[in-house]
Amino acid sequence: MKVVILSDNKPGHYKQSLGIVEKLPECQTEWLEVAFRQKWRDNLSRLFMCIFGGVPLPTSLIHTLLRWSLTSESYSALTNLQTADIILSTGSSVAAVNLLLGRMLGAKTVTCRRPSPLGVRNFDLAILPMFSWHGKRPKQNVCKTIGVPNPISPDMLNAKRDRLMQTLNLPNRPHIGLLIGGTDQHETITIADAEQLNKICEAVATEMDAQILVTTSRRTPTEVTKHLTSTLKHSEWCRLFIEPNTPSELKDPYQAILALSDLLIVTADSFSMVCEAASSGHPVIALTLSDENVRKLKRYTVYQYMEQHAIVSRCRLDGLKQQIVDGLTSRAPSTPLQDTETAVHAIRCLMESG
Repeated sequence: MKVVILSDNKPGHYKQSLGIVEKLPECQTEWLEVAFRQKWRDNLSRLFMCIFGGVPLPTSLIHTLLRWSLTSESYSALTNLQTADIILSTGSSVAAVNLLLGRMLGAKTVTCRRPSPLGVRNFDLAILPMFSWHGKRPKQNVCKTIGVPNPISPDMLNAKRDRLMQTLNLPNRPHIGLLIGGTDQHETITIADAEQLNKICEAVATEMDAQILVTTSRRTPTEVTKHLTSTLKHSEWCRLFIEPNTPSELKDPYQAILALSDLLIVTADSFSMVCEAASSGHPVIALTLSDENVRKLKRYTVYQYMEQHAIVSRCRLDGLKQQIVDGLTSRAPSTPLQDTETAVHAIRCLMESG
């Protein structure tokens, strides 16, 4: 079975597709990066497929649409494909190309997330997180997950942990992973938040003889990253401080923090990072930094479900210290997400039925 993965070059989307194909070892995979000539051509392609996605299209028209909307490099890469059993994509911008390529090659089309404005009706399979579940009637082409697929699993992290402990010469102490997101239209982390985080980390590290492992993201405001670098990074209890696109002795610093941590704190603005942490098998705290209005966001409905099912706990900064203590001392087992396994099972069922 051959799976062609269409990538929009966004890390969060890439990881969802990667998590799925890594659990399909029997498949041959090919990654293709999709780039558009201009954004408006992307938008018009989506609109066209929104209207005509359910109509049979001649191959010549498909080629015309792809040639018109994509860069010459992307168009050549797509049209050089001879065969595929599954076209897999994550995100809205590559969804129309997924449908067109599926028609051209006679392949099954699979999308992660609900692409706008196309929706999911014309895909053979749509893998949808809880906040995208619409309507009460089940749809045969929809696979429902709680969060989003990703490459993280307890077995994968446990296999890395001992080697990383030796490589970094880490002492046998509690290790707390702090995964810091950034800014979107609803939430942000401020310098005041960073100052309070530093105080909490210092207090916990001192009182519990713990070490802090920190990573920021590409979306973390520059001034916040600079503040954390000047405080957290140079503290003796901060064993790792990772910034994106900076050299590191580790092959995958982000996964290293997930593997080494006994407890993970993730800023709640990043749904994908919360899902990755919740797939690790470690205790996870989803940290809300913005005002109460964000709790109306769809992702907070999922966080509430996760909390009710002992997958994550939630808190604000004023309750973080106690949550850390509780997470490190509690003997209650964590329930890891298994969204990737759910998605892979749905894809296998799709191919068996086809």
